[in-house]
Amino acid sequence: MENQDLTPVLVAGASGLVGAALVRRLLEDETGPGVVAVVRRSLGGAGGRLKEVVSDFGRLEGVAVPPVRTALCALGTTIERAGSESAFRAVDVEAVAAFARLARRAGASRFLLVSALGADPRSRVFYNRTKGESEEAVRSVGFDGVAIFRPSLLLGERADSRPAERAAIVVSGLVSWAMAGPLARWKPVPAEVVAAAMVAVAGGTLTGVRIVENDEIHRLGA
Repeated sequence: MENQDLTPVLVAGASGLVGAALVRRLLEDETGPGVVAVVRRSLGGAGGRLKEVVSDFGRLEGVAVPPVRTALCALGTTIERAGSESAFRAVDVEAVAAFARLARRAGASRFLLVSALGADPRSRVFYNRTKGESEEAVRSVGFDGVAIFRPSLLLGERADSRPAERAAIVVSGLVSWAMAGPLARWKPVPAEVVAAAMVAVAGGTLTGVRIVENDEIHRLGA
């Protein structure tokens, strides 16, 4: 991390594609900081430089975590898995905002968020609007530096089956070779590349708000 800061990194979403990749990448650097993962249920891998804090994300107000400087958030679900728009929003907006407030209380001055391509709080598309609201919620907490990553379709093996997403991945794989120039912003991106891009940004100076679009994620995570 920046200036070899060994203060633990706070992570949310460690059971997901990007979050799991983030934790692996952070722990692979044996000279880097430890990881404190806030999880809904234990992942069974805590020990050494990884600490788990198990909590309902709707009840983070009374949760204590070690002092941190940087927080990385990869929380997210799908409407299909959540079951309704309100349940989806509870994860992608309310849980993200609660985690951001927890990070700030723990001393974090920098917050890195996985959002989505097309995020816009004024969008007529529910998914894009919700992601935009999530970004606004994080910005309002008062961090010195915020980095918002907007990946296109995420590639990688999930523990849960998502038939519609798998179909989209197959189709996108057939045409991704043609996604150059202006189309590069839509190119599907492996979760490992997103994680690498986040670690790269977290390792530098971060002030103000930085938007990292999909094409830049590919470059940073290469």
